[in-house]
Amino acid sequence: MSRNATSAKFLAVPEVKVSLISLAHGVNDMYAGFLPVFIPHIKEVLGLNYTLAGALSVIVGICHIVFQPMIGYMCDRIRRPYLMMVGPILCGLGAVMVPNSGTYGLALFFAGLWGLGSALFHPQGTGGVGYVARQEKLPQALTLFNIAGTLGTLLSPVIAVSVTKLWGYKGLFLTLFPPLILAPLLFFSMPLLRQELPEDLGQKDGFFKTLLAVFGVLYPVWGVALVRDIVFQGVRFFLPLKISADGGSLDAIGAVLFCCTLGGTLSMIPVERLSRRVGVKRTLWHSMFLGGVILFLAAKTVGMVSIALYVLGISCIYSSMSLTVFIAQMLMPHKRSIASSLVMGLAWGVANISLLPIGSVADILGIQATLVSLALLPFLGLLFFACPIFKKVS
Repeated sequence: MSRNATSAKFLAVPEVKVSLISLAHGVNDMYAGFLPVFIPHIKEVLGLNYTLAGALSVIVGICHIVFQPMIGYMCDRIRRPYLMMVGPILCGLGAVMVPNSGTYGLALFFAGLWGLGSALFHPQGTGGVGYVARQEKLPQALTLFNIAGTLGTLLSPVIAVSVTKLWGYKGLFLTLFPPLILAPLLFFSMPLLRQELPEDLGQKDGFFKTLLAVFGVLYPVWGVALVRDIVFQGVRFFLPLKISADGGSLDAIGAVLFCCTLGGTLSMIPVERLSRRVGVKRTLWHSMFLGGVILFLAAKTVGMVSIALYVLGISCIYSSMSLTVFIAQMLMPHKRSIASSLVMGLAWGVANISLLPIGSVADILGIQATLVSLALLPFLGLLFFACPIFKKVS
């Protein structure tokens, strides 16, 4: 057997395909921490208040809300992996250009490009894992996918700070090489994500009819995911501003974001194993409850104790990421991309937009009161568990 044939056979193994998609997720989300790290710099250079600074995240959220469900609908009806190839490239270009923008208008434009690239990747990436993975190993495959993404987010502030210190903000363009290299690997490994489309996919149903039908089933799961994402993004956005206002350095901000994401990454492993023993629903409920309790304690303490509690609380909240995606795909096995786009993309986008009114609250009440409010949100998310759909979840 020739070397090319051996390589092709290796790339065709389901576990290799899952690993490559997961790696692409890590590369895409490598840019996720750029805005939280650079927001104090952008706010100072462009002379923004908290509301205008929060609007940068809102633009990203709008892209997720508008594009992810539509892209998810489309991904369930195509077999080529083009979107997961192009998405990280556009995401990276937008993220690199935001701190290099000389005007607020340019910053908004490139924040939108960042959001568009991310919106292109996630529906096909998440749905693609569901299609190429061995179905008996789907929970583990989705956990790997999400761990890779959070590892990218974990390294994001480290890369952002390190590259900026070495080469300045223009040096961030060097971070565009990974998605450019990974794109052809994805295509050669899986030119087709699945060989044929199922007959019962509902090809005659339009986008809005399909979206409403899927959302009508998954809205309680989406509600839990939304609360989780608001809390996660809110803490990651406003905690650096609090640290900066208290005199903390860029290094301190990067270190805190690194620790928060590291905790979220590591927590997914025991949470996935725990869900197999005690059930997905029970594990999801406890991750939200414990996360809210710990974040409230973090907001009421100071110094290193507060930081440690923030890391622990965010870890509890973020550990539920793969659980909500698994539930959505379990309930919608032939519409994995659009189902995943709702509990990941749409929820993430609405959470991004929520930073605008939350920023207004911060302008009026201050950062401390805002962080306390974010800590209380997980308890509201627990109300969704009373919905009938959760009776179908073990």
